[in-house]
Amino acid sequence: METASLIPPSKAKRRTIRQELNIEKWPLFAPSTFRGKSRELTREATLENGDRIKRKVAIGKTDDGEVGILRIADYKVFCALVELWEEEGKPMNENINFTLHKIAKSLKLQWGRSTYNHIHKALKRLKVIPITWEDSFYQKETDTMEKAIEYFNILENLSVFERREGDQLYLALSSFRLNSRIVSNLSKKYSKPLYLDVIVKFKKEISILLYSHLDLVMADKNYYERKTKGLFEDLELSKYKYQSQRKRLLEPALKELEGVELTTGTLSYAKLEKTVDGKDWKAVFKKTKKKLQIAHKKEERKEINQANLAIDIFNKRFPQQAGMLKEEMTKNLIEKHTLDKVVLHISRISNDGTVNNPAGLLRTSLEKDWDLPPTKEETQKKEKQVRDEREKKEKEEWEKEREKYLKEKEEGERLNKIFFSLSQEEQGRLKEEAKRIIIEQHIDDSQEKVSKFFLIDAMVMIKVREILRERERNETTEDKISE
Repeated sequence: METASLIPPSKAKRRTIRQELNIEKWPLFAPSTFRGKSRELTREATLENGDRIKRKVAIGKTDDGEVGILRIADYKVFCALVELWEEEGKPMNENINFTLHKIAKSLKLQWGRSTYNHIHKALKRLKVIPITWEDSFYQKETDTMEKAIEYFNILENLSVFERREGDQLYLALSSFRLNSRIVSNLSKKYSKPLYLDVIVKFKKEISILLYSHLDLVMADKNYYERKTKGLFEDLELSKYKYQSQRKRLLEPALKELEGVELTTGTLSYAKLEKTVDGKDWKAVFKKTKKKLQIAHKKEERKEINQANLAIDIFNKRFPQQAGMLKEEMTKNLIEKHTLDKVVLHISRISNDGTVNNPAGLLRTSLEKDWDLPPTKEETQKKEKQVRDEREKKEKEEWEKEREKYLKEKEEGERLNKIFFSLSQEEQGRLKEEAKRIIIEQHIDDSQEKVSKFFLIDAMVMIKVREILRERERNETTEDKISE
């Protein structure tokens, strides 16, 4: 049985943007499984006078035919563009300069040619794919639901011009401008907050659809449930007619969603439960206060997290073979050899391009328990640790010497103060006593000539301070005896 406890959430600062409400209320962006070249979304609404009206949004339809649809990947790029627009001061009628690499960084995507092409295509779809709004686009400035808007594009302007030499960007003249209606509504606060850092972490496209939907419908409630058929209709995924299909799609998404932070709280519970009649599944969601979040203890979840950690390390070390190390294989390796050992072997497999199948070599090296030589990075790290330890020890010794010197200096100044507070006669007697002690300690009886070094004033004063210190000790001892 799964157990859970409530723990404080991470204190990491949220990347919050404001997203336009018309776009958030309509699921304009389709998952990659959608095969059509256009989409039409329809809803019925009741007017104040009781009349029923159909509100409609068409994506990718023109008089000449179908031109394509907007994807969930495009939605993430759109969110990154809104963040750039906000960072530039939210201009009303100006182009925003940008680079594709900056968008990739915002979305936590590994940079490369495929990422460049992925973002470039998403930008073109945001510029080219038309949206037609019929009684469905609310304009805050005029406080009206516009009757018809044709050839609405999310980007009004787009120019992509970049020149690179290898990985080095040496010329970037790219710019974009958001649709003026979007900008107007954003500036008039017809918008809602959205956690961009949460969106980019999701691996499942349906998780993004659900997260946006739940962030809206649960803004004013802590509990929400919906049959999977109705939920998929809300998300415009009605092609999934069988409950087994919906269950298969929802289960991994709900695992991703459980414990994430909504803008109004934490989604502490996200699970499928059978309906009372047993004919369908229902998705059940519970929201708690932001200061609490779920910490799951289930062993399976722990294993998956460990496997994902090892896979992330593998993909970073071998970017050309990213995706080669599979989750099931990784879980088995960790179960047999521990996470630390798996990560150690990953770090010691050469990544200079000479190994074509690092995943296979990883399994073999673990099974045969090869004692792989340390990598160049490990050697450098160890050398640095040795240097750091040596420098730390030297610094500690120097600090001790400095502390000793300052202590002796302070003590010398204190004794000098006592000496100079005495009368001239007492000072003279102390110096004579000091000289006598010096002669007894350093000069043989056979010597007729006393070394000048031992009798210089500095040496005499050192001995004077020793005499004064000895007197203080004797006085302290006598006081204790008398007590």
